[in-house]
Amino acid sequence: MLDPAETLEALSRTFLDSALDCIITMDASGRVQEFNPASERVFGFSRSEAVGKELAELIIPPRLRGRHRQGLARYLKTGEGPLIGKLIEIEALRRDGSEIIVALAINATQVNGSPIFTAYLRDITERKRAEETNRRLAAIIESSGDAIISKDLDEIVTSWNKEAERLFGYSADEIIGKPITVLVPPDRHNEELGIIERLRQGERVLRYETVYFRKNGTALNVSLAVWPIKDETGNVIGASKIVRDITERIRTERRRTTQYAVTNLLAASWTLAEVATELLEAMASSGDWAFAAIWTYDEAAGGLRCRNVWHEASERVKKFSDLSLVVTLPEGQGLPGRVWNSKKPTWVYDVTRDPNFPRAPYAAAADLHGGFAFPLFFQGEIDGIMELFSHSVVEPDDDLLQMVEALGSQIGLFIARGRIVQELQRHKENAGAASTAKDRFLGLLSDKLRAPLTPVLTWAGKIAEQSDLRPEVQQGLKMVRGNVELEMRLIEDVLDLSRIARGKLTLQLRKADAHELLQSVLEIVRTDIEQRHLTPLVDLTASRHELIADAPRLEQVFWSVLHNACKFTPENGTISVRSYNPSPRRITIEISDNGIGIEPQFVEKVFYAFEQADSQSEGLGLGLAIGKAIVEMHSGTIRAHSDGPGKGAIFIIELPIRGSNH
Repeated sequence: MLDPAETLEALSRTFLDSALDCIITMDASGRVQEFNPASERVFGFSRSEAVGKELAELIIPPRLRGRHRQGLARYLKTGEGPLIGKLIEIEALRRDGSEIIVALAINATQVNGSPIFTAYLRDITERKRAEETNRRLAAIIESSGDAIISKDLDEIVTSWNKEAERLFGYSADEIIGKPITVLVPPDRHNEELGIIERLRQGERVLRYETVYFRKNGTALNVSLAVWPIKDETGNVIGASKIVRDITERIRTERRRTTQYAVTNLLAASWTLAEVATELLEAMASSGDWAFAAIWTYDEAAGGLRCRNVWHEASERVKKFSDLSLVVTLPEGQGLPGRVWNSKKPTWVYDVTRDPNFPRAPYAAAADLHGGFAFPLFFQGEIDGIMELFSHSVVEPDDDLLQMVEALGSQIGLFIARGRIVQELQRHKENAGAASTAKDRFLGLLSDKLRAPLTPVLTWAGKIAEQSDLRPEVQQGLKMVRGNVELEMRLIEDVLDLSRIARGKLTLQLRKADAHELLQSVLEIVRTDIEQRHLTPLVDLTASRHELIADAPRLEQVFWSVLHNACKFTPENGTISVRSYNPSPRRITIEISDNGIGIEPQFVEKVFYAFEQADSQSEGLGLGLAIGKAIVEMHSGTIRAHSDGPGKGAIFIIELPIRGSNH
């Protein structure tokens, strides 16, 4: 049977051997007296190697040994030590020379009148590394330029960085612990609630674009990247989001879409009445506009009248629209009146509180607040005013002002053009005054008409070169460019006709090859041929085809005839181009098709300016009129023949060849 001393020794040994923490005892000389198994595992020394060694040389890094020895000497002299009875974190040295971080507590006891020091150490290296990693991660999150948010399985916000505070207006204290759905529009709640389920099903990263609300209630377009948060067993316990504000990008895309949509609408129409609603809707889509209208000056009413409106599908906004259509605003009154006087874009932060807005009560009832209006110019004069209203307050930016300046000129030109066309139509009905109307029309369609189109064409070209455009935007820009180029071609045709009428069109005569010109034109219309699945039959058998001619002008004639043949031939039809020499001094070129044909009464009129055999055709009916004049200036002839509707048409062009008298 063990005596009490042996029992105590056995218990002490059991405690030392089973302890999870390192337990090291040291005598007054600083030498190790005890080194338990946990110490062996952590520091790499066996007990036999450690006992009897100076602790400073064993596990204390060289840079700290002097301080250790000074502390021991001080305690032996004064009975006080700076570390006795305290828990500290300090570096320690392992047998292999590596350093670890330990949590250290030292107790001092007297045994036989001499101090014995017991050190309790725990390796906290991994914990400290994890803490440092977490601190760095937290610093990265806090300094990130993106909002970083996390939520748990119950949709409760669990983290919220500084950028999230700036972006949404909520402080971390206000939002952490609240449902994340406070940021989400009601109609998008299901979208948010499905995120966790998708992550649970194995999706690693979700990327999508949506709309969130700020604290002040305004909407924000955002791009989200969502990752799962997992526990140590791999179970999804939440989600972390990187939220990026894409409002500027969405706004830019919407305005690009508006610009080419407006240009396309104007290019494809002749009167404001037929395009006004679509035009206003396109303008409203450039932002969060709920109402749009065009105002013009009414001489009879002595003020500005609302002529065209578009509004969202809302009964309360419709009432505001109905009122706008019946009121007359004097110059200087209301938003349109101010723009009429200033000739500058004008915005009102909140029309319901503006002293110069007669429709304020109706705007308040419709929940319309932000107002913006800009002039529609033609040749420096206002032709009308477009106004836009939003449910939220509005502060236009420089990009919006630049956009409406360009579109205001385009729409103003369109309104003026429509008036000219209407006037021309009235004069055409009165045969005696037709010539006067045409002269005025030609006079107005001068270089000034092309000026607003040039920056649009340039803008579309530059934007189309950007690599980040979506395919549908690139396709839209191609459509814009095509329509603007068509508009400029129409204007050029009118100017050509004007030059011909005034005898100002001159030819630059050079050696030319009729066959080469025809082959060039066939290449130009190849796309039309392929898109309509037409079969081209080319038979250029003229042995003499050299000309003295203005090659670009003749190419213009051939293109006009061949373009018409493609346009008026149904899909899977046939067009034919042939040449031959009816005499040694002449070449004949025939361009025919099996298309819709020409009614007998229109055969001669197809060469008259502003006359069209097909009332649905685009353009002004000038191509063949100009072509006939150009051919005759080359001492040639052009004529048309058709056996009637549905039987196709043939155009015969005859020209003198090089070396003949002409």
